[in-house]
Amino acid sequence: MDRTGTRGLLGVLTCWLAWERRGRANRVLFVATLSLAVFVTLAFAWATLQPYPGDFARYFAYYWVWGLCAVAILLGMAEYKTSPLRKRQERGHLFLLLYVGALLIITRALNMFLYGG
Repeated sequence: MDRTGTRGLLGVLTCWLAWERRGRANRVLFVATLSLAVFVTLAFAWATLQPYPGDFARYFAYYWVWGLCAVAILLGMAEYKTSPLRKRQERGHLFLLLYVGALLIITRALNMFLYGG
């Protein structure tokens, strides 16, 4: 059992995310950043499984999806700035921001490789 009184993976996850200590704005920023990261990850996973090399329309669409990843970086930086994890220097406070940053680089490379841009 953890500090919140819940057991299992959900208890560990909520404790690690410091969900109870987050303010409303920080929770909204966190969920928005995570949602964009998941959307971009799924979109490029689908593009990797079903590529159409040379298709300019798909290249252009994924270029805009890649742009959403840049928006997620901005939201992630705002989330980091307001995070209670940063203020108390707890572990894991940069995980989401680092993931989205890596996703930005990987998805751009995938777009260039898959669609010849």
